[in-house]
Amino acid sequence: IAMTNLIKILAVDDDEDALYALESLLLNENYKVITAPNGQKAFQLAEEINPDLIISDVNMPEKTGYELVSDCRLDSILKYTPIILLTSRDDLEDIVKGLEAGADDYLKKPYRKEELVARVKAALRTKNLYKELWQARSERDNLQERLSNQQGYANIIGSASEMQEVYELIEQVKDTTAPVLINGESGTGKELVAQALHYQSIRADKPFVVQNCAALQEQLLESELFGHVKGAFTGAIKNKPGLFEVADGGTFFLDELGEMSQALQVKLLRVLQDGSFVPVGGTETKKVSVRIVAATNRDLEKMVKAGTFREDLFYRLNVVRIKLPALRDRKKDIPELITSFLVNFCKRHSKPNKTIQAEALQQLVNYDWPGNIRELQNEIERLVILSGNNALITTEKLSSHIRTNINEANTAQANDRSGLLAEAVANLEKDMISQALIKFSGNKSEAARQLGMSRSNFIAKVKLYSLDAL
Repeated sequence: IAMTNLIKILAVDDDEDALYALESLLLNENYKVITAPNGQKAFQLAEEINPDLIISDVNMPEKTGYELVSDCRLDSILKYTPIILLTSRDDLEDIVKGLEAGADDYLKKPYRKEELVARVKAALRTKNLYKELWQARSERDNLQERLSNQQGYANIIGSASEMQEVYELIEQVKDTTAPVLINGESGTGKELVAQALHYQSIRADKPFVVQNCAALQEQLLESELFGHVKGAFTGAIKNKPGLFEVADGGTFFLDELGEMSQALQVKLLRVLQDGSFVPVGGTETKKVSVRIVAATNRDLEKMVKAGTFREDLFYRLNVVRIKLPALRDRKKDIPELITSFLVNFCKRHSKPNKTIQAEALQQLVNYDWPGNIRELQNEIERLVILSGNNALITTEKLSSHIRTNINEANTAQANDRSGLLAEAVANLEKDMISQALIKFSGNKSEAARQLGMSRSNFIAKVKLYSLDAL
């Protein structure tokens, strides 16, 4: 009963006796009832009180039930309110008209009490579904707004000048057939760049195929790339197409290319020259049209000098070179990456939205991240999991090697912070404070508590960032 007392039902009918009977029935079921004598008044009340359910007669002066339904469905809030229409006519055309206008249910007068109560309960279940839909859309819009404020390209996050150069280069070469060689340390996002080259290009509707050249031994890798014919080796019980054949018309991303044997390098060179290859154990030459994107964290020029990588293949691949910066060289992007990872991992692990304590954020930004973005991503996922249902992630949750590294760095150079780094941290701090104010409807005490800040410090930051209006 305590729960249903909170449920507001707007009852609408121009017949006073019918409206009184409906109101009495609903009050006996412990609902809060608000009444209106016509559709015009009902819509005004609905805007004011945002009812959980509207039950309305169809034929009324000033505004009919159909018009009331149509108006509600055009309202950004009331479109999520279920509506039951009442009519004394049992005409299929009228029923269809009401449902097409947006009504959720239809009930013919005179109705039985039990039937109306059942329809009301069913409509309120619909209200819960509408509420979940509204919340889901709100979360989606908030996420899209947050991500749209990030400077990046395709699915790559980052606004540092080093990344802007990468985006510009991708944009220039994405629609060409020229091979692309991506260099960068492990974990810098080479596959994301390859994906951007494909999915932003005219080949986007064609296959995007990936193979790590270090994942398989030479014979297996050759079969995987070029396919094999039946009987080519023990276990080859039928013909098998290779990944180059699968990727025909699209893009083939060869990761860790520096691990490929010289024998396979010869076959790859031929594909680059004219798109042809011969499956393992076969005699028939096959031909494909594939855009090749290769990546490595090794220095291929040194390998060429050492004789471990073919010079002719290197020059064939090195038509367009994209070099990805290490994360330590683009620290301005770390807060943006953290924000995105937090959203994704909280959703993946069904955790409440989380924020990071300002001191913890500073330590994450100052750390050098030898494993680059992949290491940062793993750390944020770890923090989301270990923080449980706590909304605030504190320094104590950081991995011990990050805390140790930062403490040593702080001892060596306590005041050595770049202007860009301080600006990036300040921007994220402003974003976190504004989100907390919105979440707690301007309640500074609650917002400060969630962020792990004293109220006085929080108020000072609100004034610093001119967030008083939130």
